[in-house]
Amino acid sequence: MPDNLTSWLAVLDQFERALDAADETMDPESFDPPSGPIPDELRTRAEAVLARQQLMISGLTASRAHVAREVAALRRVPSGRQDVPAYLDVEG
Repeated sequence: MPDNLTSWLAVLDQFERALDAADETMDPESFDPPSGPIPDELRTRAEAVLARQQLMISGLTASRAHVAREVAALRRVPSGRQDVPAYLDVEG
């Protein structure tokens, strides 16, 4: 197996593990791109990994925007006195 192919297989394995473990804590691994272009026989797999990464990025971007809206809403809730009961009408 050519050295370039072996290097690219390792990179794709690393990327796929990171995508599979996206909801878990994963220790960051260093990334050193292999020299030379990706071999043709790995192009389809690499494109599939890229598509998964782009979906993950889109999902994270949407989640981040949602969290930002929630934090902004929480900041608008007036703080009350500690010695008086406070109620928040979430229905309307």
